[in-house]
Amino acid sequence: MGNTTFSGPVRTTGGFKTINKSSTTGAITETGFSVNSTGQLISMGTRKIQSFAGTLASTNAAATAYADGDCLVELGTLNVDAPDDLVTPSKIFVHRALIGITTAAGQTLAGNLALSATSGTATNAGVTGTEIVGAGVTAFHEQLSATQSITEIDVNFNNSAGNYHIFVPNITAAVANVHLYARATTTVNADITAGRFTVELEYSVF
Repeated sequence: MGNTTFSGPVRTTGGFKTINKSSTTGAITETGFSVNSTGQLISMGTRKIQSFAGTLASTNAAATAYADGDCLVELGTLNVDAPDDLVTPSKIFVHRALIGITTAAGQTLAGNLALSATSGTATNAGVTGTEIVGAGVTAFHEQLSATQSITEIDVNFNNSAGNYHIFVPNITAAVANVHLYARATTTVNADITAGRFTVELEYSVF
């Protein structure tokens, strides 16, 4: 198919993908540029912008206390595809994270975001992995290309609706750690099911 010009918007229910066709084998891959069907993932080569809906509706803190490192909710899976002409990625580089609070948890609740190689960890169970947002992260300075002398803060999941946290960690995680979790960092033994938040994550793979 040749070039096509449209006078109106191009609409699709299945997302949008550019393809690469091998000049030797004819094999087609879809790793260059894509937007998924919900618009929650934009992939531009190695750079990704992905959004996740966070809800604490399935937590059970009223019955069983949460401790530091326990899973609040598994948010989703990162996309680690890379264009064909690049090496197979071994690392995820986290540029920026925005956590927007839409409904406060209703109880004092601090937490962090972590990437894990394990999917399916139940709420109120411990999550192992790499912390990418929170007080355990020492951010990397973009201009100095070295770690900073400051650390981040934990996420306040009981913040007022409309408030937000912005983090620029500039740190890496193993490419196998694609499962994104929100974890508790403080003990809580009360109802937090009201909590709602949105996470927007900017990251690259290399």
